[in-house]
Amino acid sequence: MTDRVFTDLAIWMVGLGLVVGLAFPPFVALLRVSDDGPYDPLFVGSCLAAGFIVGALNHGLSRLVVGRRLAELSRHLRLAADTVLRAGATGDWGGVATGPAHIAVDSDDELGRTARAFNDLLDALAAGAHSRSLVHNSSDLITVVGRDGTVRWTSPSLQGLLGLAPEDVVGRRVHDLLHPDDTARLCAYLGEVSAGGPTPPPVALRLRHRDGTWRHVEAAGNDLQSDPAVGGIVLAARDVTDRRELEDRLRHQAYHDSLTGLPNRALFLEEVQRTRAEGRVSAVLFVDLDNLKVVNDSAGHEGGDLLLTTVAERLRAVVRPSDVVARLGGDEFAVLLAGAGAACDAPAVAQRVLAAVAAPLALGGRSIVPSASIGIATSDALGGADDIVRAADAAMYTAKKAGKGRAELFQPRHHAAELARRALRADLEEALEHEELVLHHQPIVDLVTGSIVSFEALLRWRHPRRGLLMPGEFVPLAEESDLILSIGRWALREACRHAAAWQRSGAHGAGVTVSVNLSARQFQHPGLVGEVEAALGAAGLDPHHLTLELTESLLMQDGEVTRSRLAALQALGVSLALDDFGTGYSSLSYLRRFAIDVLKIDRSFLDEVPGNPQDEAVVRAIVDLGSTLDLQLVAEGVETGEQAAALAELGCPFGQGYHFARPVPVEDAMALVALPPLRGTAVASRAPVVDLRSVRRYGT
Repeated sequence: MTDRVFTDLAIWMVGLGLVVGLAFPPFVALLRVSDDGPYDPLFVGSCLAAGFIVGALNHGLSRLVVGRRLAELSRHLRLAADTVLRAGATGDWGGVATGPAHIAVDSDDELGRTARAFNDLLDALAAGAHSRSLVHNSSDLITVVGRDGTVRWTSPSLQGLLGLAPEDVVGRRVHDLLHPDDTARLCAYLGEVSAGGPTPPPVALRLRHRDGTWRHVEAAGNDLQSDPAVGGIVLAARDVTDRRELEDRLRHQAYHDSLTGLPNRALFLEEVQRTRAEGRVSAVLFVDLDNLKVVNDSAGHEGGDLLLTTVAERLRAVVRPSDVVARLGGDEFAVLLAGAGAACDAPAVAQRVLAAVAAPLALGGRSIVPSASIGIATSDALGGADDIVRAADAAMYTAKKAGKGRAELFQPRHHAAELARRALRADLEEALEHEELVLHHQPIVDLVTGSIVSFEALLRWRHPRRGLLMPGEFVPLAEESDLILSIGRWALREACRHAAAWQRSGAHGAGVTVSVNLSARQFQHPGLVGEVEAALGAAGLDPHHLTLELTESLLMQDGEVTRSRLAALQALGVSLALDDFGTGYSSLSYLRRFAIDVLKIDRSFLDEVPGNPQDEAVVRAIVDLGSTLDLQLVAEGVETGEQAAALAELGCPFGQGYHFARPVPVEDAMALVALPPLRGTAVASRAPVVDLRSVRRYGT
């Protein structure tokens, strides 16, 4: 185009010079500048030559001045055009903003205005290049689709998101990439975007990756069908797969038990409620393990965890895939049966569960036989999810009271019993504050001299409405929470205070000691040694007058922790007694590893003593063992003079039981301490060693 301009300019300038050359002679004649002939051919020729030369010079000058500026403009235009073409081919628009330079504008003529317009064009291209570069390099997927879902254009980020090139999807319907369940949702969303109303919120979709996996995206749409430059609906999709997976993991953790992977209480209640809302008949089996605490005590928490995971697997194995098995917490599981036959099938399913749970399990080098108690409740006569679960829980407690290892179907009376249990637990939380707990003491007697050598402190609750309650009626409730720690701490301090009073009572009470039972929760508490030391200090009691009674299961916990704790207790100067010896996982290694001072022979070995040679042989063996290991021996549950005499003949030095005295309040214990033995030896008298007729009698 520039050559054409200069060609036209040359023709016009030379032509104009020739016209001037032809007009010059008549102009000279008119002015009479020369008398010579103005039309002399030589003169005219000279004029024409001069006009041509002037025109040519004007053309050359114009070409030099104007041509240079036009060439500069042409070069910039070509550079800009090449940059735009390259960006369109590669998608890299970054060069548009940094490539062509602006033209210096040095005039306000047409050329200057042209240069200024070119510079404005460059600015516009740079601004557009910034936006296009953001789209090209964005991790978000930008797609233009028609109203029918046909893909008209898509950004290169498609490769990173789905492993596909843009040309793989342009011309295809976007539905081909969608999860089948999301197709209707996208169609509805595109219709909503095209309707022209308020911008709808982003829609959640799943897109298929080239490798067959599904990517989760959130897509936001904008209707630009009326924009000629776009002509479609713009969808901006963001990959939220990682976020969704994290949300799924957090949701799973919130609704599932971390140990067994089973649904937890919250999810189980939701499932029960959903079943109820759908109008389906359902039944709930509330499964409570009978011996988890024993396993935890004997094999540690690792053994307990193994038992829980094994039971979870066994429960899943005996129910249908459609049934819901959950761990409600601790040693409690639940099974939800749904369907027309749920109520009728529940007892049979419960029996299968009991059989599965009771299969032997190798644990800590031993084979144990787990057991469970099951409560069954159906939705026929109950209301919401909480009601049916509470009913099954109440029936489970009835099964436990009936002997454990069995199933009970909920009856209305069970609900009343559960309400009473909850009310009792609520009262127990206030018992310490209201000073309703008391200690009764049962004497431990020298079977030869008849002297009281010690008292075992036994917990009682003076309930304001129900009267005097035995430990079995409320201690299990306390063990369900940390309340057992507060009660145990109180009992320890009270027992030390009572023993200190006996020491100050006179000659007969000076040597009397006190025994206090430690629960598993107390022994596991890290502050136990400090609490014992504080109780002794507060009462002013010599540590040698305190005996702490432990169960065999406590000694089977973490060996190193148990050893160090027992050593710390003995360092205080207190004695340690092994209670109910022979009823648990009796092992002589415990007596060797742990410095036990006293063995208490369980009452079950005395039922047929005297009279049963085998029982007498067992007692004699335990007595010989105690003598060999230099342990004191106390026989529990001595109820007759004959038993006391037989034990004395077998070499057992001490006895405890109703034959001597029932547990009595501290006041009566003080009176017993003050009394000298009223009889001779148990062997000679065959009668109670301590005569309680001089003190008022109490029941159990």
